[in-house]
Amino acid sequence: MCEPWRAVDRVAALAVLTEGENLARQGTITDAMAAYSNAQALDSTLTVSVWSAWLWNNLCWWGSLWGHAADVMTACDRAVALIPDDGGNRDSRGLARALTGDLDGAIVDFEAFVAWTPDDEDRAQRQGWIDTLRAGENPFTPEVLEALRKQ
Repeated sequence: MCEPWRAVDRVAALAVLTEGENLARQGTITDAMAAYSNAQALDSTLTVSVWSAWLWNNLCWWGSLWGHAADVMTACDRAVALIPDDGGNRDSRGLARALTGDLDGAIVDFEAFVAWTPDDEDRAQRQGWIDTLRAGENPFTPEVLEALRKQ
């Protein structure tokens, strides 16, 4: 038997997730995280779809860029768990890991991105980050984060 309220909940949850992503891009990370939690409350199956992996990854990336890396680490891990071979997910989690002091974890994630991406410019940029991290330094200065937010 079809349960129409489940379809309504799913549509509502997807709308809330989309709003959460918009909030994350704007830097309103606390509100974005609340939107993601509300969406999951509406539809618990959101944690298993490819589209939700993309949204979790966006929350990870933008949250990290806006200074909330520790707060969004769960979103980063969810995105990677859903699609572990997606270098974009690993790239975002690498950023969050670097910003939270997990330099070794960041290196592992950025290496996965370097092996995955076909883009020479992105590969060179991430290799530079890896080299800096291996030297025990963090490449993510306020200027670098600002430049990444503008991309």
